[in-house]
Amino acid sequence: MARPAESIFEAGTAVLFDLDNTLIDRDKARDKFFSYLLTRYFPHLTPEEAAWADRMETMRALDRGGRGSKAAIHDCLFGGRPVMSPCAFTELMRGKLASFASWSDGAVSLLKCLRARRHPMALVTNGSKSQRAKINAVGASVYFDTVLISEEVGINKPDTAIFRQAMSRLNAAPERSVFVGDSLEYDMVGARNAGMMTVYLNRSGVSDVDDSLCDLVVSDLRELSDRVINLDS
Repeated sequence: MARPAESIFEAGTAVLFDLDNTLIDRDKARDKFFSYLLTRYFPHLTPEEAAWADRMETMRALDRGGRGSKAAIHDCLFGGRPVMSPCAFTELMRGKLASFASWSDGAVSLLKCLRARRHPMALVTNGSKSQRAKINAVGASVYFDTVLISEEVGINKPDTAIFRQAMSRLNAAPERSVFVGDSLEYDMVGARNAGMMTVYLNRSGVSDVDDSLCDLVVSDLRELSDRVINLDS
């Protein structure tokens, strides 16, 4: 049974966020990167052609929301052509995704509201040093008391240790902490196992969300922002 927003975002509750496709619109940055690749390396294609759309869809499928193999995307795109090595492609992709980073709709208004309400806040994300570049690109660090990146701390979500470390830094108890993220597997399961409340951003419209994992389900960050802001109205 879903809980009302007012019981989750009570005064003093610590709020922890995922980064990609939660606060930052990674899908938009990814598509900009793929368009950049096609424009640069396949200039004979245009966005109006079916071949362009087919390549975009294939790369999106291989990307798997950031959890796929970058080497597989490289091989699919270039095959045996000596354009660049898989390692060079990985670094290019990480750098371009950071340069194309932008806020998800509703993110800034939500963060400003939570900061005004004096909620302790943390950012907890899986990934490499490129996550730090994304955070810097949008200026996200000003809203958070602490930032944990899996490569830097040596722990990946859904390992409960990374959630507990974040709460420890905030001096927050699990029952007075909520995690906001877009992944059932990495965010909701990990946070719930750490004893936290959870808010699931159901961006893909999953129809059979496990109620035992989620205290609140919203379609996107705009909906959550409106709900939290309305608590003070």
